[in-house]
Amino acid sequence: MCYVFGGYNSGGYNNQATLGAPWVQDPKPAKTDKPAEPPLDESVNVEALLESRLATEDLDLGWIRLFDGQSLLGWKATSEVDWKVQDGAIVATEGKSGFLLTEVRFSDYEIELEFLAQDKTNSGLFLRTAESVVDPAKDCYEINIAPQDNPFPTGSIVGRAKVTEQVTAPEAEQWHSLHALVDQDHIQVWVNGQQATDYKDTSGLTAGKIGLQFREGPIKFRNIRLRPIGYSVLPKADKSDWNEPAGEIKATFTDTGTIMLKGGRGHIELLQPHANLCLQATALTLTQNVNSGIFFRCIPGEDMNGYECQIHHGFKEDRRRAVDAGSGSIFRRQNAKAVLSDEDKPVHITIVADGPTIATWVEGVPVVSWTDTRAPNENPRKGLRTEAGTIMLQGHDPGSEVEFRSLLISPL
Repeated sequence: MCYVFGGYNSGGYNNQATLGAPWVQDPKPAKTDKPAEPPLDESVNVEALLESRLATEDLDLGWIRLFDGQSLLGWKATSEVDWKVQDGAIVATEGKSGFLLTEVRFSDYEIELEFLAQDKTNSGLFLRTAESVVDPAKDCYEINIAPQDNPFPTGSIVGRAKVTEQVTAPEAEQWHSLHALVDQDHIQVWVNGQQATDYKDTSGLTAGKIGLQFREGPIKFRNIRLRPIGYSVLPKADKSDWNEPAGEIKATFTDTGTIMLKGGRGHIELLQPHANLCLQATALTLTQNVNSGIFFRCIPGEDMNGYECQIHHGFKEDRRRAVDAGSGSIFRRQNAKAVLSDEDKPVHITIVADGPTIATWVEGVPVVSWTDTRAPNENPRKGLRTEAGTIMLQGHDPGSEVEFRSLLISPL
C-alpha cells in the first residue's frame, strides 16, 4: 500500500491526506491562450523611416543619420530646454543654456547638417565634446553659429580659429549647411560649401559626443548626417587576422576579399580585440529567413559569448513587429525600432559600443539606443561587459548562406 500525505509526487501535488487512500494525480492545468502581442508604438512612422533610408552610394561610403526626422532617439538633453521635433527638424526656442548630446561618442568622422537661426541667435555644433564644457578651447571643438559681430562668427571654432573673411555671412531665417571634417588632429569647417576654418589641434582630444547647443535665440537643425573614419577589415580580408571557423560552419575567403559563411550554428572570429568602437558592416543574406549576427566584446575563443547585433529581415504584419528582434537589434536586450532591412538586398549596419551604451543604425537610420544597466559580468550574455573583446560573424542556421562584404572599425 502506498501512503501519500498531501506532499509532492513526480506527478504533481495531491491534497489528499487520508491514510491509505489511493494517490490521484491532479488534473493538468487548463491551457491558456497565447499572450497577446504588445501594442504597436504609434509614435513610429514606418513609412517615413523607410523613406529616410539612405541611398546605396551614401551607405557604401559609411554615412548614417544621427536624427531620424521624427524622434530624439539617441539624444539626451543636459538642461531644461524645450527640445522637440517639428516638421522634420530638431527645434529649441527657450530654456536654460545647454546641449542636446548624442548618447554615444565618436572619434574621427565627417559630419554635415542644416541649421536655421534668427539674427541674434547664438548656438553651435559641438564636436568631440565632454558632457560639461568649461573651456571650449580645451573641452571640445565648438563650431559657432553666431552673428557677424560675435568674436567668433558662424563657422568659427570658438577659442581656436576665427572664420575666414571670404565666407559669406549666412542670412537669418534661412536654412544653411554646416559641414566639418574631424580627422585626428585636423579639423576643417565649411559653411554653405565655403571653407570657413582649417585648424590643427594640439590639445589631444580624440573622442567625444556630438552636441547641439541652445544658448540665445531659437535654433533649428535638420538632416544631421555623419560618416565615421576608420580602418577597413573587409573587403580584401587577410585570413591571418581571423581564427579558424568554429561550430557547424564553413567560411570562405573569396577572390573579392569578402567572407562567405555557409551553414550553422557557428562563427568566425576576428582576432584583434576592441572595447569601445564604431563598427560598420555590409552583409548579404543569400537564403530566405536567414538568422545571422555580428557579435562584439566577445570572450576570446569562446562560443559567441558577446553582445549580438542581429541580422534578420523578417517581420509580421507590420515592420514594427519583428519576427526575431529585427536587424540592428541587440538580441534579447533591445528590439529594433522597426525592421528596415529587406530580403535579397545588402544590409548596412552601424554599431557604436561606448561604455555601457550601445547604438545601432540600419540602412543609415537609427533603430536602437540602449544602455546596459545589468551588474558587470565577464560574459555579456549574463551582464555588463565594457572590457575589450573580439568580434565574431555568425551563421545561425544549417541552410544559411551569408556574405559579409565590408567591415570598417573606428576605435573610440
